Amino acid sequence: MNCDEFKARLHDYFHGSLDAQRATQVDRHAETCSACGALMKLAKEISCRDFVTFLNQYVDGELSPERRAVFDRHLAICPDCTAYIDSYRKTMRLASLSMRNTHVLPEGVPEDLVKAIVAARKKP
Repeated sequence: MNCDEFKARLHDYFHGSLDAQRATQVDRHAETCSACGALMKLAKEISCRDFVTFLNQYVDGELSPERRAVFDRHLAICPDCTAYIDSYRKTMRLASLSMRNTHVLPEGVPEDLVKAIVAARKKP
């Protein structure tokens, strides 16, 4: 196994989706290659599940600098979590925008129409 193959399989390795032979190849390569061994060590710092558990604190900047550095290293090697956090940030941004504009009506909406809609919503 070369370094490119190792990197391509590392994510699947940690998700348990490699067969035993390939998982053994990943382990052996990490033992014999210092660069990939270091990458393996980084990958073991935090799992994807742990990353998601602390996602709000990460995005809100509430993690200690040391813990944030671990998350940043995870993002550097995990394309799934990188995509997840990008999607999360976009969703939160859109949700924030939609909440700001909940009481804004387009110009020209008749007052009587607004009252009729409000009245209709109050009916059981």
